[in-house]
Amino acid sequence: MEGWTIFETELGWMALAWSSRGLRLLRFTGPEPLEVETRTAPIWVQEAAEALTRHLAGESVDLGRFALDLQGLTPFARRVLEALRHTKLGEVFTYGHLARLAGSPGAARAVGQVMARNPLPIFIPCHRVVASNGPGGFSLFGNLDTKERLMALER
Repeated sequence: MEGWTIFETELGWMALAWSSRGLRLLRFTGPEPLEVETRTAPIWVQEAAEALTRHLAGESVDLGRFALDLQGLTPFARRVLEALRHTKLGEVFTYGHLARLAGSPGAARAVGQVMARNPLPIFIPCHRVVASNGPGGFSLFGNLDTKERLMALER
């Protein structure tokens, strides 16, 4: 990892890590900034943070244009995250449907585990994935209210 940049959004403070290959991690830190050593981010990372901030403020922004670094993830996790990343704004999928899109029908539970460990929420829109019987979980930013808020931004 090359560095972190910290910025404030409508949801609170966030920290975005990057490498030379792309964005690596997004962390929601809540009402206080994350205590990490920051570096001056390259322009493209600053643009990603700005785009995310604008998106969370309700603007229509293309977050799919930024390079991601998904090294270190399993091939299955990368397939699932790439399949989800290439879905359309506002689309909602079940874990089972996303498993089929990723070429692994019947792997709905495994897809749920990938969603729980998504390194770049919002950039890879795991909030669009729901259980077949309801909203499913959402641990990345604390609760289902945040999941609904993110989904509402896309409507």
